[in-house]
Amino acid sequence: MKKKVIYEQPINERIRSLLRLEHLFAGIMYRLKGPAEWDSRAVIDSLIEVLDLLNRIDLRVELQKDLEYHAQILERWQRTPDVDTERLAKLLNKTRILLCRLGEIDRPVGDSLSQHQLFNLVRQRGTISGGTCRCDLPGYHHWLQKSPKQRQNELSDWLAPLLPLRDAIDLDLYFIRNNAIVSQEIATGGVFQSKLDANAQYRIIQVILATEHPCYPEIKGGKQRFTIRFFEQPDIEERPKPTEQNINFELRYCLITDQ
Repeated sequence: MKKKVIYEQPINERIRSLLRLEHLFAGIMYRLKGPAEWDSRAVIDSLIEVLDLLNRIDLRVELQKDLEYHAQILERWQRTPDVDTERLAKLLNKTRILLCRLGEIDRPVGDSLSQHQLFNLVRQRGTISGGTCRCDLPGYHHWLQKSPKQRQNELSDWLAPLLPLRDAIDLDLYFIRNNAIVSQEIATGGVFQSKLDANAQYRIIQVILATEHPCYPEIKGGKQRFTIRFFEQPDIEERPKPTEQNINFELRYCLITDQ
């Protein structure tokens, strides 16, 4: 089976924020395992971006609403004949546990990290080009000389209060992505347009192509319609150009099911 790449377009800004946070958390978890100073720097830089996003939006309440909705759908599916009841039970249990963890948060997410002295110093100096180098932040440089294990443990402690939110985001997006209307489409001359059903609760539009495909899509649109344009960029140093080929692709409408 050929490997495929998925391109995504959120239908609203809240889903866009979830996708951005998912991206940042994925980078954090990957670099957290790294032993190098630059791995720890990358984790802190991404944590700063996470907090900047969370300061602009309050996702906890919205995530609780989404997970409660998903839990109701799972409970309804449990009463449907010939379903995988064991898998449903595991998903439902995971959803309920996360709802409890979100409900136990009694202050703004990331508040403890925002009050961390070293973290705030790095955050403030990060707005200056090269502002976190050893000559500007000797205390940060000193911390970075700790053993990899010490740095990883401390970073894990800083990250811990954010993990319920990260897990809730992952689960919410899992439910959305795995509830999709799938079709095979053709972009004539590299362009595809379609309307969206006003009564459906769309969340993400996905375009799936083979990894080695010579084109990539740009997806633009809103709640009523969207356009997909495919581009070629054989030389990365040159500007991409719209393709004139007919492009076969897989299209997925990811949505929340009505009860």
